Amino acid sequence: MAGKARLIPRKFLSSDEKVVLETRPSAWLHMKSGGVALILGLVSLVLLLWNRVLDLPSIPYVTSALANASYGLYLQYALLVCFVLASVFFFAKYLKWSGTIYAVTDERVIVQRGILSKTYEDMPLTMITNVDMAQSLGNRAMGYGTLIFSTSGMGGKKADMVWDAVPSPMTARRKIQEVMDVRIKPGQQKQ
Repeated sequence: MAGKARLIPRKFLSSDEKVVLETRPSAWLHMKSGGVALILGLVSLVLLLWNRVLDLPSIPYVTSALANASYGLYLQYALLVCFVLASVFFFAKYLKWSGTIYAVTDERVIVQRGILSKTYEDMPLTMITNVDMAQSLGNRAMGYGTLIFSTSGMGGKKADMVWDAVPSPMTARRKIQEVMDVRIKPGQQKQ
């Protein structure tokens, strides 16, 4: 059931801690706006380079507008700016998605966020009182959902941890419940 860490840095785990589940948020949720931006940026680039690099037939109105002496240069700059902004937006979305990792070990639940400056949030399994799952109809169709870990309180720290856009949330919840069932508090025996 448990294995080695692939996404969470090993130095963050204790020596005998075993990873049960590691995942990232659904790429669809984080990357759909980035994908649209990338498509718009690529269309801008193709229009900008249509007659410069590629020897293709002219596009009515577009080719003549880009070649116009009075405002064609401004259109070319606008297309170039559109491409650059769309590329930066896509890259930022990708970094946000790739920098978010959800993990469950045999001792705790972990969320890692960030690329350059990382934030680690963890919650001991023994403090978790409830694992809720929320899935709208659209989320069910796309195969992801939200997991909410509730506690009875953690000494001033916020009482819930939320995993957004978890792929196959029912499977993830089942694995977490299995680990929580195996994890017996010291001094208690299974009956």
